[in-house]
Amino acid sequence: MSFFIGLGVGLLFGSVFMYLAYPRKIKSLTLFIVFSIVVILTYTAIEIFISYKTGMTHDTLTTCFYACFGGEILSCALIKIFKLKGEQNG
Repeated sequence: MSFFIGLGVGLLFGSVFMYLAYPRKIKSLTLFIVFSIVVILTYTAIEIFISYKTGMTHDTLTTCFYACFGGEILSCALIKIFKLKGEQNG
């Protein structure tokens, strides 16, 4: 249940953020990093709330969720680092 609530709220916040950021011509990689951080923070807040109310934690789901979005942030950060490094050499 908490997964669907977190997914819904994360998609809602992410969609609103993407809609507001689109006219400003933010680079897509930066936009994806911010979206991933917003989704992680939203999931964390909802998981803490549900764990407090029900007393039940979702350890495996939380680990998989953080691994997925944390890996995406790490890969995007590495892409940005190597793009910057390539610009300085060339």
